Amino acid sequence: MKFTTLIENTAISPDLTAEHGLSLFLETDRCKLLFDAGQSGAFADNAQKLGIDLKTADHAILSHGHYDHGGGMTRFLERNRRAKLYVSRHAFGDYCNGTQKYIGLDPSLQASGRIVYVDEEKEIAPDLKLYN
Repeated sequence: MKFTTLIENTAISPDLTAEHGLSLFLETDRCKLLFDAGQSGAFADNAQKLGIDLKTADHAILSHGHYDHGGGMTRFLERNRRAKLYVSRHAFGDYCNGTQKYIGLDPSLQASGRIVYVDEEKEIAPDLKLYN
């Protein structure tokens, strides 16, 4: 299995963008998947610079419903027209920080038609299961 960090708080090169948040691209012999998408679309720019074609992702997984993990998901869905987005049913909650600033996801993601809610156990590929 190969993991590539597309975005996080630090960058290994001045050519790559860093931001608060996380995005990983995982590759196995059987599938490719995007795990989170950072807070903006910068993860996609980093992917391109790293030679990763987001169109090849078979699946996208959102770890939880905060903007710094799902803020770039709209850009992913624009680039990749086939991958489903696996999320907890609770991901689209009304999440705020301690100052009542909204830190949740863009509600328009729900209208993409590509959301798969994971309530318990969900097998998305052979030997690849998600648990809520």
